[in-house]
Amino acid sequence: MSKNNRMEIVNMLSLINQIGIMILVSILGCTFLGKFIDSKLNTKPIFTLIFLVLGIGGAFMGVYKTLILYTKRK
Repeated sequence: MSKNNRMEIVNMLSLINQIGIMILVSILGCTFLGKFIDSKLNTKPIFTLIFLVLGIGGAFMGVYKTLILYTKRK
């Protein structure tokens, strides 16, 4: 395997890792924030669901922007 091939594999693994962490942090962070607000205001699932949807939307928007930038670099 050539050095150029190895670098390409490392770059792809790095991109996959970055996307996974971005999704995880965004969705879990927003969900926990919603749970925290619900516990303080005593409004059980409302803010958790709202922030979950916002986290999912933010995660996919971040992944989209990251992939667009990556494909323009290539």
